[in-house]
Amino acid sequence: MKKVKQLAALGLSAVMIAGLCACGDNGGQDNSSTPDSAAQDSSGQESGSGESSSEESSSQESVSDETGGEAVTLEWWYRGNGVQKDTELVEDAFNELLKTYPGMENVTVHFNCYTGGEYKNSVILAQSANQQIDILNTVGLDFAEEVGKGSFLALDDYLASNAALKAELPDWLWELGSIDGHTYIVPNYQRAANMMYFITPKDYMDKYGDIDAMREVFQNKDRDVETVAATLEAYCAAVQAGEGAQKYMPSLGTSYSTQYGFMDRYDTIYGKFIKSKDSDTVENIYMTEDILKAYEISAEWYKKGYVHPDILTITAKDFEGANMMNDISYIYCMNNQAGDEASVSQYYSETYGFEVYAIPIFTNYYITNTWAAGGNGVTAKCAHPDEAMRLIELMTVEEGTELYNLVVYGIEGTHYEKLDDTHIKTLEYDGTQGGVDASYAAMKWIMGNTFHAYLNQGCKDGDNELALEINNATDNDISDLMGFSANVTEIATQLEQTQAVTDEYRMALESGAMGDDWKSYYDDYAGKMNNAGLQDILTALQEQVDAFKAK
Repeated sequence: MKKVKQLAALGLSAVMIAGLCACGDNGGQDNSSTPDSAAQDSSGQESGSGESSSEESSSQESVSDETGGEAVTLEWWYRGNGVQKDTELVEDAFNELLKTYPGMENVTVHFNCYTGGEYKNSVILAQSANQQIDILNTVGLDFAEEVGKGSFLALDDYLASNAALKAELPDWLWELGSIDGHTYIVPNYQRAANMMYFITPKDYMDKYGDIDAMREVFQNKDRDVETVAATLEAYCAAVQAGEGAQKYMPSLGTSYSTQYGFMDRYDTIYGKFIKSKDSDTVENIYMTEDILKAYEISAEWYKKGYVHPDILTITAKDFEGANMMNDISYIYCMNNQAGDEASVSQYYSETYGFEVYAIPIFTNYYITNTWAAGGNGVTAKCAHPDEAMRLIELMTVEEGTELYNLVVYGIEGTHYEKLDDTHIKTLEYDGTQGGVDASYAAMKWIMGNTFHAYLNQGCKDGDNELALEINNATDNDISDLMGFSANVTEIATQLEQTQAVTDEYRMALESGAMGDDWKSYYDDYAGKMNNAGLQDILTALQEQVDAFKAK
């Protein structure tokens, strides 16, 4: 196996080229496992923050360990749930296990995990202070921007000599880790071709709905907003008439329900802009014709009492699970799940504790460019690139399954218990982890290959195998922007300004809570967006999309 160190020259030359191309949709720490202090981010999760010396050599210094080999310390930076009370405990267990793997006998890893709200700024500060970062996860960062400024080594030679790692991920996914023909990250692998499900209590649907008619609407690939809305409204009206007025729907335009079928046709560009799979025109996701119609319908629903009067203050959890059957409740929720209708209905029935129907919304799968969300790469300043790449490999291939599950779920008997060889039950949330629902939890879709993860309680046997089958189906519709990353360097100010405007107006529009005033409110939003530089953004992104398509 060729050394990653040998790729430094190639990586730097490729970076000079990549600096001219695009940037991705994206998704101070010291050298200890946990920062000196913790802060709460906007989600209420405990998150890491700390300070350290800027002297990189202090942590990358080579010493000999007790086995006589060179002791290697790797700093792994990624976005997740931040520092939890058992982070150090899990880290110690991880390092003990890691030393049992060939090539990693003398390696120690430090977890540097930050919440979404703080991750990017923490990475920027660490880079400017020349702090040690050996493995950098791109979720929440601008992938191509990082490549352009020389953050990553190219992994081409390593992958060329490692058939097992290369074969672990499909070709289309490797494209998302590549820029100008060079691969810089090993992409995270998860369900790429998810199917959305409309989930509702069986009791309600049997009494007040027509499940066959609902299926016909949701499984029509040419469905439109009006038809979907009319079907949902008729159902809600019937439930309210039979069960009482305090049975609501999430509004059509909320962030929890934009996947009714009319948004599955778009590629996301930098998280806020989209291109239809049937058109090359770049649009602001919050100003499309479909979304405008959703705003209008949601406002009507709000006036009619189909949307919760406090929709602006309730949380996502109010949309799901047992809340669908409470006195004040929602009559459906939306979820991703791979599988057939019967098995998914069974899964959510077991999860919620009452029978539900899970009606599939899509008729075919569209794998979009949003899978450029992230992966893990070896930094250009890493003193031990071979060991760093070996760790990334272990997070991706079957050989490292035990390591992967350890960093994702924690320690068996402490953070979860095994129900059988493939299923686990997470131990009860103890109230100390902010918004995390367990005593220890990591975001498995950030860490590597989710198909090597244990299945949670209630998941059916073969769930991972079925999801892989769907991912790799020959009739999947693969985006023509696969591998595209937008370069936003020249429009960074406009992006910041327009995001501030969107944050101000979005939820009021999506919820329908403005009622009859929604259109004037939207006009104010559109005017402020134009003043903030929206057209500059659309022009720049359109030029990049056109250039990418022309290659």
